[in-house]
Amino acid sequence: MASYSNLPNAGKSSRLLKVRRIQAMRKAFNVVKKRQRANMSRIPDIEERKKRLRQAREKVIGNEALLNQAIENLRQNGIKVYKSASKEDAISLVVQEMAGSKLVVKSKSNLTKELGLPEALGAVGIKAIETDIGDRIIQLCGDMPSHPTGPASHLTRHDIAKILSAHFDKKVEPTAKAIVELLRNEISTYVNEATIGITGANAIAAEDGAVVLLHNEGNIIQVAMRPEKHIVLAGIDKIYPNLEEALNMMKLQTFYATGSLATSFVNVITGPSQTADIEKQLIKGVHGPKEVCLILVDNHRSDIANSEYKELLYCIGCGQCLLVCPAYSVYGNRFGIADQLGGKGVAYSVLYASAGHCNDSKLTYNSLDLCLNCKKCQQNCPLDIDTPSMITRLRLHSRERVMESHLQIAYDFVNAHVKWLGSAIWLESLVLVSKLLQLPRDD
Repeated sequence: MASYSNLPNAGKSSRLLKVRRIQAMRKAFNVVKKRQRANMSRIPDIEERKKRLRQAREKVIGNEALLNQAIENLRQNGIKVYKSASKEDAISLVVQEMAGSKLVVKSKSNLTKELGLPEALGAVGIKAIETDIGDRIIQLCGDMPSHPTGPASHLTRHDIAKILSAHFDKKVEPTAKAIVELLRNEISTYVNEATIGITGANAIAAEDGAVVLLHNEGNIIQVAMRPEKHIVLAGIDKIYPNLEEALNMMKLQTFYATGSLATSFVNVITGPSQTADIEKQLIKGVHGPKEVCLILVDNHRSDIANSEYKELLYCIGCGQCLLVCPAYSVYGNRFGIADQLGGKGVAYSVLYASAGHCNDSKLTYNSLDLCLNCKKCQQNCPLDIDTPSMITRLRLHSRERVMESHLQIAYDFVNAHVKWLGSAIWLESLVLVSKLLQLPRDD
């Protein structure tokens, strides 16, 4: 897993701590898989929904005309829209829109992780507070996420209690209820103080000119309703033809991310609030933000959309591939680069590094060797994304060939499995050691 230097007592028995993180992650993933099995029969048209989603993604990725239609309709609806070519541009636009404010509350967003936005804002004196429970925990301990929708899946309630005890300088009981209550109260204080909120977007509906938000905790709508401004960041790959296709995606994303049939909240935003109750005169900004601003981020997506790796952008970020990946079950988020997790994340990171956007390209390329090419990710992906084939191509392209392609592919296959087997044996051995040492259990 990732570094645990910010966790209390992380210097002691660090290897055993890593094992416990893997065990906690597996336990959390199994809960989701069990829920999926229980609810699968309640979506009788799931195969048809997946085909429909695939067709929608094929239509929109790399479709400049549809992107322009979305921008035009969003602007007509009263949303300020920017197009950002790079990470640096996106951060600069956010700082510009902050207009001197020194506090912002934000919701869970994998794009803002990709941009390193909270850290970038902190560097210019703007405090960015995560309002999602899992992301706030990750923010406090300085760790890396282990799942796109469950970032703290690798941390037990005992780990989290220790993190919060250090943060709040008081004893925190290791119960889910106590942890959630404490974090909710802290987050609410920041939300009430902030006048600007930042969210991601699960989808942008082109025909409707709408931003669509999906969430369970209820924090996103609170963030979006800050009185001065709602800043939305979305990759250009988040475009959908219309609300109907966006909602179909959300049904599948919810099921594959959590195993549930529906999320608690779906919010559709087409601009600032408005009323015409007084003599039919249109007044905007009745409740919530006076202004809604959308920053559409490219950051190398156009290059990928026009390449043989276009399929990577079909991904809806459900994290199903991580739940079933044998390599991820052993390596955890070591099989990934920062927020880009698993085989798909590694492939994306390698392409990003090849364009000169990665400071540690050696680490990025080495991560390719961890993929077992077992195809479980593709078989379980709602979009049938062929990540294994892309990993194979990237392996061949990332090294100087010393043998024929078919021999290199065979070598890579064997090499990945040998590494995985060694790591799996090491991991299970440490599990045994932890039991012998009678370390505190998390149940």
